[in-house]
Amino acid sequence: KNSDLGGGCSTMGTLSGGNNVKISIGENCLLGANSGLGIPIGNNCIIEAGLYLTGGSKITTYSSDNNIESIVKASQLAGKDNLLFIRNSQSGAIEVRINSKSVALNKTLHKN
Repeated sequence: KNSDLGGGCSTMGTLSGGNNVKISIGENCLLGANSGLGIPIGNNCIIEAGLYLTGGSKITTYSSDNNIESIVKASQLAGKDNLLFIRNSQSGAIEVRINSKSVALNKTLHKN
């Protein structure tokens, strides 16, 4: 409900790497254009355009005060709410931060 899938984005199926994990997208989420998803995500999550997130992707996690907490596999974040997944443009590392914004769809554009 109220989620938006950007052009060219994709989700992994059970045969292409999801195994027994059902890849699902929560409410009020945004998958950026050409992004990919290999884990289920909870509500109010955003995946940056062009970022392909697999279960084995190494993710740098940050605390609420923007300090590095740890590095985890993306599968450890499966189903969690309020996450913003981005790629650091200088280091290339995948990072996750708390998503404090909410996705609001344009009702006119999304009525179909």
